[in-house]
Amino acid sequence: MDISKPVGSEITSVDFSVLSSKDIRSLSAKQITNPTVLDNLGHPISGGLYDLALGAFLRNLCSTCGLDEKFCPGHLGHIELPVPCYNPLFFNQLYIYLRSSCLYCHHFRLKNVEIHKYAMKLKLLQYGLIDEAYQLDEITVGDLQEFIEDFDEAEEDNEMEDASDEPKKSKDSKIDPAKLIRELKNKRTEFVNVCIAKAMSTGKTTERGTFTATVSDERKKLIHDFHKRLLSRPKCDNCGMFSPKFRKDGFTKIFETALTDKQLTNNRVKGFIRQDMIKKQQQTKKLNGEDESTTEEPDFNVGRNPDSRPKSGSTYILSTEIRNILNAVFRTEQQVLQYVFHAKPNLSKKFVSSNMFFMDVVVVPPTRFRLPSKLGEEIHENSQNQLLSKILTTSLLIRDLNDEMSKLEKDKVSVEDRRIIFSRLMNAFVTIQNDVNGFIDSTKVQGNNGGKLPTPGVKQALEKKEGLFRKHMMGKRVNYAARSVISPDPNIETNEIGVPPVFATKLTYPEPVTAYNIAELRQAVINGPDKWPGALQIQNEDGSLVSLIGMSLEQRKALANQLMTPSSQNTSTHTINKKVYRHIKNRDIVIMNRQPTLHKASMMGHKVRVLPGEKTLRLHYANTGAYNADFDGDEMNMHFPQNENARAEAFNLANTDSQYLTPTSGSPVRGLIQDHISAGVWLTNKDSFFTREQYQQYVYGCIRPEDGHSTRPKIVTVPPAIMKPVPLWTGKQIITTVLLNVTPADMPGINLTSSNKIKNEYWSEHSEENTVLFKDGALLCGILDKSQYGSTKYGIVHSLHEVYGPSVAAKTLSVLGRLFTNYITATAFTCGMDDLRLTAEGNKWRSDILKTSVDTGREAAAEVTNLPADTAANDPELLKRLEEILRDDNKSGILDAVTSSKVNAIASKVVSKCVPGGTMKKFPENSMQSMALSGAKGSNVNVSQIMCLLGQQALEGRRVPVMVSGKTLPSFKPYETDARAGGYVKGRFYSGIRPQEYYFHCMAGREGLIDTAVKTSRSGYLQRCLTKQLEGVHVSYDNSVRDADGTLIQFLYGGDAIDVTKESHMTKFNFCVDNYDAFLKKYDPAALVEHLDVETALKYSKKSLKNRRKHESEPHYSQSSKYDPVLAKYNPAKYLGSVSENFQDKLEGFLDDNAKLFKSKANISEKKFRALMQLKYMRSLINPGEAVGIIASQSVGEPSTQMTLNTFHFAGHGAANVTLGIPRMREIIMTASAAIKTPQMTLPILKDVSDENADTFCKSISKVVLSEVIDKVTVTETSGSSAGNTNARAYAINMKFFDFSEYSEEYDVSKEELQEVVAGNFLHALETAIVKEIRKQKKTVLSDVGVAVPKVQEYVESSKKLEEDNDEQEAHKKTKQAVSYDDPDEDEIETMRQAEKSSDEEDLDSDMDSSSSDSESDSEDVEDIENELSKAIDEANKNMTKTQRDRQSAIISNHRFITKYNFDDEEGKWCEFRLELAAETEKLLMVNIVEDICRKSVIRQIAHIDRCVHPEPENGKRVLVTEGVNFQAMWEQEDFIDVDGITSNDIASVLKTYGVEAARNTIVYEINNVFSRYAISVSYRHLDLIADMMTRQGSYLAFNRQGMETSTSSLMKMSYETTCQFLMKAVLDNEREELQSPSARIVLGKLNGGGTGSFDVLAKVPARA
Repeated sequence: MDISKPVGSEITSVDFSVLSSKDIRSLSAKQITNPTVLDNLGHPISGGLYDLALGAFLRNLCSTCGLDEKFCPGHLGHIELPVPCYNPLFFNQLYIYLRSSCLYCHHFRLKNVEIHKYAMKLKLLQYGLIDEAYQLDEITVGDLQEFIEDFDEAEEDNEMEDASDEPKKSKDSKIDPAKLIRELKNKRTEFVNVCIAKAMSTGKTTERGTFTATVSDERKKLIHDFHKRLLSRPKCDNCGMFSPKFRKDGFTKIFETALTDKQLTNNRVKGFIRQDMIKKQQQTKKLNGEDESTTEEPDFNVGRNPDSRPKSGSTYILSTEIRNILNAVFRTEQQVLQYVFHAKPNLSKKFVSSNMFFMDVVVVPPTRFRLPSKLGEEIHENSQNQLLSKILTTSLLIRDLNDEMSKLEKDKVSVEDRRIIFSRLMNAFVTIQNDVNGFIDSTKVQGNNGGKLPTPGVKQALEKKEGLFRKHMMGKRVNYAARSVISPDPNIETNEIGVPPVFATKLTYPEPVTAYNIAELRQAVINGPDKWPGALQIQNEDGSLVSLIGMSLEQRKALANQLMTPSSQNTSTHTINKKVYRHIKNRDIVIMNRQPTLHKASMMGHKVRVLPGEKTLRLHYANTGAYNADFDGDEMNMHFPQNENARAEAFNLANTDSQYLTPTSGSPVRGLIQDHISAGVWLTNKDSFFTREQYQQYVYGCIRPEDGHSTRPKIVTVPPAIMKPVPLWTGKQIITTVLLNVTPADMPGINLTSSNKIKNEYWSEHSEENTVLFKDGALLCGILDKSQYGSTKYGIVHSLHEVYGPSVAAKTLSVLGRLFTNYITATAFTCGMDDLRLTAEGNKWRSDILKTSVDTGREAAAEVTNLPADTAANDPELLKRLEEILRDDNKSGILDAVTSSKVNAIASKVVSKCVPGGTMKKFPENSMQSMALSGAKGSNVNVSQIMCLLGQQALEGRRVPVMVSGKTLPSFKPYETDARAGGYVKGRFYSGIRPQEYYFHCMAGREGLIDTAVKTSRSGYLQRCLTKQLEGVHVSYDNSVRDADGTLIQFLYGGDAIDVTKESHMTKFNFCVDNYDAFLKKYDPAALVEHLDVETALKYSKKSLKNRRKHESEPHYSQSSKYDPVLAKYNPAKYLGSVSENFQDKLEGFLDDNAKLFKSKANISEKKFRALMQLKYMRSLINPGEAVGIIASQSVGEPSTQMTLNTFHFAGHGAANVTLGIPRMREIIMTASAAIKTPQMTLPILKDVSDENADTFCKSISKVVLSEVIDKVTVTETSGSSAGNTNARAYAINMKFFDFSEYSEEYDVSKEELQEVVAGNFLHALETAIVKEIRKQKKTVLSDVGVAVPKVQEYVESSKKLEEDNDEQEAHKKTKQAVSYDDPDEDEIETMRQAEKSSDEEDLDSDMDSSSSDSESDSEDVEDIENELSKAIDEANKNMTKTQRDRQSAIISNHRFITKYNFDDEEGKWCEFRLELAAETEKLLMVNIVEDICRKSVIRQIAHIDRCVHPEPENGKRVLVTEGVNFQAMWEQEDFIDVDGITSNDIASVLKTYGVEAARNTIVYEINNVFSRYAISVSYRHLDLIADMMTRQGSYLAFNRQGMETSTSSLMKMSYETTCQFLMKAVLDNEREELQSPSARIVLGKLNGGGTGSFDVLAKVPARA
């Protein structure tokens, strides 16, 4: 767009509707009839797809407009279809209306009065009257409501009976329903019209209607409900007839199903006759005298008469018939359909026809959009042409078949031949439908494609990343851009970019010629295109371009001399000057961009510095942080703005200096790095002294007044620190001199007290160098390191930025960068082996501490396996238990956590002892230390890995995984307890590591690489979802935050209307007091006083503060809101003192605490300071037009790339597991999931509840399952005869529990409870599971002889042996229960023993394991105990008490398979029962089934809560955490927990229980919690905005396409995902796109309405004389 030539009109809105066949024919330039495209000579064929009427092609002129290929815009063609085809995109809609139509009376089957209600509701919603739509339900007339209800009941009672049409005459039968219905309809209509008229008169709506997100949501629900009601009626409520049902086959065919006999009888009684929709159409055609060759003759219409339809099965119905049915229905139901298909009032009163669901004509796109593609010599036809020619071919086939039919009719041929041709014709109808489907949407094609991808249709051309919207509208390729590799350059300014000459001579700017620049532009034209600074072309007044390429010097000179002379004679019309397309020159502005563009600072405006002799773009080091760039081959894009508006924006808003702070958290994003920091530490060191020559050289080397580096005309220096014997300056004085020369001369120097990274004790005992002190701009004390001029908050550069503004801070960075570069070049900085070496003493400390770690692994293993601490590493019991632990992921996780914590403690001990105490060189001579401590490069971790040890290698937060063999690598023993085998590396890089350690280290390294690759795509999609919906959210001129269509989201941005980047020093009151004079000069209150209201808000806020302080001790819910917050009453932009309560409290608190401070200062009083701070608040407000939505989405999206992907934070034992990282963000933001992976509640414990009580409470609400109290299960299988002398397969199952004392203490479970669970839930569940298994077997065993058996089945059937082996392994794996078949062999006995001895799943911390395990450590003991127990059981079975017998008989009678049952009532130690199945059942893996059911059988549980844990208190807060959420159950527990303080991470259930505000706060808290785990700070303002957006409709909406559905901008939805779905909805609702959202404006190439686009600058037009 050339903005120098404005156009008088613009597109203001876009309407979506369907083109009728008539419209398409009138738009079309030609009907296409010929499937061949080119003739033998390669010329386009007339009537073919490349017909010249559709546009110029192959150097032929266009026959429609006569222009050539370059200028012809292209023209549409069309193909006439022989039969109407369904539009595949609207097929589902059509199918809904077809199924809800009555084929007899052509109404919808729903009662007319109901339909009228829906119509009226929809009409109200068109005008945005939601409340009134709900009131409509309450309008009634007399007894009609009862009549309707009776009618409904009658319907439901006898849907199939004949009497259903006569409602029960309950009252008196005098009432005339028809009259009442008429009255009701009139009443409703009147109500609706009155409501709309009222709303219009009050300005609530206009005649064009009101369409907002909320209305859209209501409308969607209502239409969904309408369709549901329509489809729910089996017979017509209006005429009482049953219509046949329909079914569809894909998107091509619709079948009609025959009626049942009952329904037919009903219809006969009613006696309506169904019209024949096909013949009727033909009659109308005959009447109109039309040719009827396109539809088949009635003679061949086999079975077409509706009454002679087949009695059962289904009939294929032609699209013509369906179209006629729907047309008839749409005519009768026009009233409601007008509202269903128009989201806004249909002012044109256009008839809603069902023709939109059908296609008579297919549009052929212009030739220029279907050009053939060339690949070398080969020419490939365009894929769209293939689809179109398929349609043409099928059309021709139908025409030929139709002609044959006509012939046959005349020749009277046999029925068989007719049938054949008729079926061919029918097939052709299906084929053409399929071809049309393929042209529009390739996924809807039936029939396989031989495994090839289908040819993409129109839908595929629009959708996804490569589709029209995202590739060619939302993002476009641009001219005037360059891309190259970047290299570092510390000598240019931070806001510059070094441009190589190769780009400088290609990129141009169209500069108008004026009297001011004529000399420069003349020289540029003379220099020509190849010599820089030259020009490429000249634009004359009429817009024609003259290229300078290839001209001689003389010709260029001649042109240069004519630059000011107008080229045409008629000067009065041309007020536009000539333009010279000159080369890019120094001080021009370009926008630099590095992909991925994750946040604002990824695109910044840089000033150009053309560097002759360079080949790459040169970037200053300070910008690497903002772009996240490094110089290992990164490329960057450079865009050259092409008009004054864009340049002005790049100079003033997008420039690098203004991007010093990131809006994510308000902290600096640019700063010096690496060597600059090392140099800074050495330069400001106390023993750095410089002679006069050095001092002046360093100062002049970084500040050259002639290049504009200083704010004064000459460099100002400071007197030397040491006078005699020679004058010497310290490094700190060089810094002072630098600041003196770059800060404004008329402002006082900066005062700052802060601290740096290097602690005092590193310098010497009484050193004060950790404190950085600036007084009046002079550095008096302290070392400057990363904390002062890196990208760190509150350092010296950040403070300069705050006091003097962005340009001074940027200048300081450039100057310091040059200073440190020159210094480090002169002094050199190197890191050698000596810096990495420990002294002999240090090495001895290291080896001594590491020697103690030899045993750590074994100790940890003994602790986790509940064995004594002195258990030997090769103890068989230990190895068995280790094997069991390593087979179970949860248990091995606990072992990993315990071992890791132990070995990490040793590693940190080594590091703290040896560094820096044992290093050979001490800081600051030790370069390695100096880099790590100052933050230049690396950290303590890197130092310790080089000098001490590598430590524990972690993979996904765990130790190195164990192979099946029990080894981590083949060189270790199985179940090795040594920490080395688990990836603990004692070696260090300095002295080398072993191959195994190297291997482990590589594993950890590889994990990092994979992680990076995976998470970039995840976080990218997360950010896209956020940005797309928040793109239009901006700050309005009334401080409120609104969406692009004006929907209100927040009253004040972030609650206080403060800009994130301006708030950093707002509460740093000490700093503000120190720099009071500078701030006074900066804000200049005197000049503002007359423009502001200084009194009103101040008075009000005083009262409000007083009231607040009076009531601050009361809980928040009992405080009265006597005063509204001052921000809510007075606009903070106009009233001084209108500040947030939070800020006010902090300020008053500071003034109270520092009353003495103000008394001691002469020029500053409390009142003055308060006023200045309130003015500072006012100057920190966010600017109207700011796109806060996009900033919020970037502030969440950009940091999410730094989060590691690990989903599961394994908290070890005794704490709940939580989903973290990007998966948790996806749960909260992208899916707004109602069923999250790890739901939790946090329950605050009351103060008077002891920890023991809390633990008891914890156990009482945890879920206890049967498997937790079972020691082992034995299953004995026997085959034999049962009581009824039939063969049976029997299983005797013996369950042995832990001792009663143990499980009652641990879980508080009684014997009786246990018995009830076993007899009740457990046995029922077991039987169900057995039945399921038997069914499964039946399914698999149905193979016949000689039929190939699939692989899986073969395995199941043929390998009995395999199954047994499998069982044995299962027993190993599942720990507790042992398997015993008929007679166990030795291996199995061994397995059983192992299983008996190992401890249970979830009882690793319980005491009973150690006791039971100890007693079983000797194998003879085990057998004795076993024998004793079995004897006891036999005894008990013989001597059953009466209650036991009664119980047994009750259980046997209640269950199918159980024949015996007994339970140890005395001690609760065991339970035994016997199952009998039919002999022919296959062998069941009974142990697995029993185990499985044991895990599922619950002894005690609070609904939805699995487990409750009591974690260590954080910040002194004692809480319990439950896995699972059930608020209601917890409210009853107010004796133990603070019921008002319960929180949960399950946002959906918080919304359901506590409401929308609580849900909103939970969203903020949860997102912040995810970030805080990774130590990432994101301002609450962004999270508030995201949470407000998600709860904007009182529900919990996700940032995905479902959450977007209610949006009012159709183009925004289409450019996001599922383009065609959204397009279809927009068309069906006849939506109007008002072009308010940024996406819609980008699609149409308009300027966005946010930021500088939110206002227009109007210039006064000079009056004509």
